[in-house]
Amino acid sequence: MSSSVLRRVSAAIALIAITLVSFAAPAAAHDPIFLSDDQTTPDTGPFMPDATISWALYGQVLGDGDTRGFEFDLRDGDELFVGLLIPNLEPELQLADDELPVLTISRPDGTTIDIVAEERVVFDEPFTKTSYVNLAELREPGMGGRYEGIVTGNAAARFSVAIGETELFFTDAERTGDRPSSFQEIEKPLRAWYTTPPGGEPTGELVEGDAEVDLDLIGEAMESGEGALAEGVDEDAVMADTTEGSENDEADVAVEEESVAESTDAATDSTTDDIEESAAAPPAGTDGDDGGGSTWVAPVAIVVLALGAGGFALSRRRNA
Repeated sequence: MSSSVLRRVSAAIALIAITLVSFAAPAAAHDPIFLSDDQTTPDTGPFMPDATISWALYGQVLGDGDTRGFEFDLRDGDELFVGLLIPNLEPELQLADDELPVLTISRPDGTTIDIVAEERVVFDEPFTKTSYVNLAELREPGMGGRYEGIVTGNAAARFSVAIGETELFFTDAERTGDRPSSFQEIEKPLRAWYTTPPGGEPTGELVEGDAEVDLDLIGEAMESGEGALAEGVDEDAVMADTTEGSENDEADVAVEEESVAESTDAATDSTTDDIEESAAAPPAGTDGDDGGGSTWVAPVAIVVLALGAGGFALSRRRNA
C-alpha cells in the first residue's frame, strides 16, 4: 500500500474518531444566575466560590460602555474555563464583531485578559431548549485566589458567561438576587431574558417548546453521573414542578369541572321531570292524538340547551 493511501486512510480514521468523540460528548447544563442591571462592578455582582463548577451568568448591557461584573475563586491546580456567548436571536445576530460585548478577566496576580468575539459557533442547549452563539473561550491553568470579571458593552446586547465545567447544581453563591431554587423555577427568568431585547419589553415570541426546562433530561444526566446536586440539596424539592400557581390552577380546574358537571346533572334531572309531567298531562284543549307531535319539542329543546351550556362552560375552562 502506497504512503499516500496510508495517509488518506489515517486521515479518514482520525476524522471518524473525532466525529465519534463529538457525538459522545455530554451536553452542558450550567447552574444559572441572572445579573441585574445595577450589578455593574465585580464587587456588586455575583460571587461564585468555586469556578470549577459549571455556572452560567445571564445579563444585558444597554449600550456602549455599560458594564456588568462578577467574581469567582479558584484553587492552585484548578483549570480556568470561561466562555462568552450571545443568544442565537435578533438583534444580537445583526451586530458586527466590534459591536459585541467584551469580557475582561482579572487574575489574582493583577494581570488581565480581554475575551473578544473571534468565532460564531451555534450551540443548542438541550436542558433548557435555548440556542446560543459561542463567541470566544479562555482555558488556562488557574491561580489560587480571587478572579474578577467585567462584561463591557459596545452596543446594547444580551450575553451569557459560562464558567467552569463540573455539573454540580444549586451550589451556594453570593449576591445572586432572587435565584431559582428548583429546576422548574429557572423557566420564568430564563424566558424573560430570552424573549426581551436589550433595554426593551418582553416580546413573548417563542417557538413552542423553547426555553422549557427538560426535567427528564436533567434526571438522566444525574443518574448517569454527568451531573449532581450540591451537598445538602433536596432532590425531590429541586426536581418538582414548582411553577407558581400550577398546583392551585389544577385544583381550580377540578373544582370548576365538578361544579359544571353538578349543574348539568341538576338541569338534566329537572328537565326530565318536566318531560314526564308533560307526557302525563297533555295541554288543555287537545286530545291524545291531535297536537301530540308538538308537545315534546319544548322539553327536548331545554335538555339540549342545558347540556350544551354545561359542555361549553367546561370546554372554556379547560382551554383557559
